[in-house]
Amino acid sequence: MRAFATVALIAVASILGACAQLPKDYHVEPSTAISGTKDTGLGLRSLAARQGNLEQTRLIPILDGVDAFYARVALANSAERSLDVQYFLWHKDLTGQILLKFLLEAADRGVRVRMLLDDLDNQALDREFYALDTHPNFSIRLFNPFATRGFKYVDFLNDSRRLKRRMHNKSFTADNQYTIIGGRNIGDEYFDAKEDSNFYDFDAVATGPVVQQVSAEFDRYWNHELAVPVYAFDHNTESAEDLEDVRKELAAFRQSHKDSRYANDARDAEIADALRGEMFPAFTGEAQAIFDDPDKGLGLPREQYVSMQDHLRPHLENLERELILISPYFVPTGGMAEWLVGEVERGIDVGVITNSYHSTDTALVHAAYSRYRKQLLAGGVNLYELKPSSRKDRQSSVAFDSEASLHSKVFIFDRKTVFIGSLNLDPFSLNINTEMGILFHSPELAAQMMKGLDKSRLQNVYELELVKSPPESKGEFTVYTWNVEWIERVDGEVVRHNSEPGVGVWERIKLFFQGLVPESLT
Repeated sequence: MRAFATVALIAVASILGACAQLPKDYHVEPSTAISGTKDTGLGLRSLAARQGNLEQTRLIPILDGVDAFYARVALANSAERSLDVQYFLWHKDLTGQILLKFLLEAADRGVRVRMLLDDLDNQALDREFYALDTHPNFSIRLFNPFATRGFKYVDFLNDSRRLKRRMHNKSFTADNQYTIIGGRNIGDEYFDAKEDSNFYDFDAVATGPVVQQVSAEFDRYWNHELAVPVYAFDHNTESAEDLEDVRKELAAFRQSHKDSRYANDARDAEIADALRGEMFPAFTGEAQAIFDDPDKGLGLPREQYVSMQDHLRPHLENLERELILISPYFVPTGGMAEWLVGEVERGIDVGVITNSYHSTDTALVHAAYSRYRKQLLAGGVNLYELKPSSRKDRQSSVAFDSEASLHSKVFIFDRKTVFIGSLNLDPFSLNINTEMGILFHSPELAAQMMKGLDKSRLQNVYELELVKSPPESKGEFTVYTWNVEWIERVDGEVVRHNSEPGVGVWERIKLFFQGLVPESLT
């Protein structure tokens, strides 16, 4: 009986998904980034910050989650003409709702707000998004949306080839003068707002010529055929009255959290000094915004659009001495593992930092990555895995004792050029999803980042090593095997693990079967 009910439920879901259709007959007004904003407060601040270097980009790296949240709030509060916001995820939690409140306040004071979101996992805020879109200064579009709303995942039963292609891009741009680019989505775990587990992430505030490049990227996506305005959905019946309800709810939510521990942390954010133009680590250099053509979201053949791989290829092909790859989801398929080993063979020092099994939030990806460990180590690639017990350095009242999971996407080329963005090194990011980021030429920033890695990575990560076993020959017929060992530094002592630390028998069995899943699905 239970089996029959399950089959019936799947059948009904399939029918519902088949009945749903994407909006077709709707009018959409193209728009572009607002120019001529040098006279705004942010424009004047940018000019003052870049005195003598107006042709270059000024970049402030943000490692701390509270600083990252504060920076977005500050830009939303400072905007006078426009806010262009593009994200993969926007959660209905503390930071997600507070940021919506600040965007609405900006729209209320006359700022044009354009919000472009992927549609994979934001349905909890559908009502709020529909209501906000009725505001004359607030427009929301969904990239490659699901036809079914509510429990929309039934669409995967009938339209999986289209729906697996997601927009993973992330940017927050104010007055076409300042932008924030990096790996963070909008949600508590990205801003150190959760007490149990947060992400190690990395993004940057940039001002200068690169901002106009980011705005051009936003316009390409905003005006693309896959970007559907939320007003086009038939079931969207939200009105001005609903907007007023949402305004009251967001105001009440903000009021109820104004004295929270996280709010107090945000008020003390160190990056406030940088945004006021005071002393704070900042770097100046040539910058280039790079991104996948939004046509990638149509599933076109690879040769019909320009991709992130095309933009990165010259930097990878012209390495002189060193490559550092920091990626939470690292699956070197499609010849990547062989290429990395080949770079080592020609004298390039290659290092990879990724998640360990207990720090990752996606076990399938870890299982796929684990297939390549021996090959990479045998080829001379240095592998490091983040320990699950790693702590945030900042001693805030909320997040200092939380566990950490790596979410940063950073590449360092020859200690000269740094990539900061949304691109993971896995099949989905490389071949299916759209991505974006900044290439920033700054030996000073690269040197500081390498100094930070040299100081902290051995105490916060496992260093992997390929060890011959048994260590001594017992006869001419001895068969040697090579095993991975995880080296851990604990209070100055070296501890060696001959199997993945903390992974028991049952977890190893799960990893084995997860490793059988095709890499295209990880």
